[in-house]
Amino acid sequence: MEIIGNQVILRRISERDKDLLLDLSQDSAATKITAGYASPKSYMHPIRVFYSLQNSASHLPCIIADKENPRVGWGMIILSHMDSGRGAAEIYIKLIKSARKKGYAQDAINTLVFHAFHNLGLNYLYANIQEHNTASQKSFEQCGFKRECMHQSRADSYGNQRNIYVYGITSSMS
Repeated sequence: MEIIGNQVILRRISERDKDLLLDLSQDSAATKITAGYASPKSYMHPIRVFYSLQNSASHLPCIIADKENPRVGWGMIILSHMDSGRGAAEIYIKLIKSARKKGYAQDAINTLVFHAFHNLGLNYLYANIQEHNTASQKSFEQCGFKRECMHQSRADSYGNQRNIYVYGITSSMS
């Protein structure tokens, strides 16, 4: 499976992505403003979690890779909690530090949104974004998502409670 964007390819996880997934799970600065573990339970934990999602009918996990060199991974993007009855799913993205602020997030989001609406039959996608994660808020807004509501999160792995903004986008095809 490959989903091709302008700058990125969204592809299935492979053995070569172990270090990328570990880097993403150990990025403490990003973990504070996204969901995730304060530290992985083991070296293999993030890899096992990602592999398990690949075999789930309600999740579509993808590695965000360089279009020119698809072996190079920049992050991950996941459609989760896909509900074909409701036509809805949650979208989640995380990039390694060196790939941020280069347009890869927007391209990956736009590419997956197009795929979800045109190939998977979904008609509504949403993202839960912490209030301090202004970079993700901006990326999703640039991709057409609108802030719909706010709720308070449970305590994160650092003991902090933060407001969560829900951003959504509806297919123009529905």
